[in-house]
Amino acid sequence: MSFVEGSYRIGNGNWQVFIFRKDAIEIAEVTSGHWSSGVTGLFVRVPLSVRLNKKAIELLMTERLGVTQWREVRGPDSMQLR
Repeated sequence: MSFVEGSYRIGNGNWQVFIFRKDAIEIAEVTSGHWSSGVTGLFVRVPLSVRLNKKAIELLMTERLGVTQWREVRGPDSMQLR
């Protein structure tokens, strides 16, 4: 896939959005996202060679957010949050 979007929250915090997109770059670039709805999150550009799957996304989010363990739950739709 060339684009992945979802939602996450840490602890009892607010739900946030992540967007991962493949791009012609050499190393991953992570920036803070802020949408007009007021929701925040992460916007991540990764090299074209990166496989965008659950494992890769969790690894990059772990590195950025310092979370050591993720638990998958049903959360709000990221497109509706934005």
